[in-house]
Amino acid sequence: MEQHYSFIKNGVVENSFVFASEDTELANRIVQENNYDEAVWVGKNPPVRFSSYDGTTFTPPTIEYLISIGVITPVIE
Repeated sequence: MEQHYSFIKNGVVENSFVFASEDTELANRIVQENNYDEAVWVGKNPPVRFSSYDGTTFTPPTIEYLISIGVITPVIE
């Protein structure tokens, strides 16, 4: 069964990776090698990329935030 760690930078989910099981040592190496702030074990339900994380809760990104970081382009009519 797939299990996940989410990797946080500046309070935002930068990435989530699949792990066979919880592996704090490997997660910490990934944090160090990729300059993440922390890894959070999220099990079977990873948050979407660019969600905010306040230390306990993941909040999905808003359309406005995704536009502001250039992930999506607004439709101009």
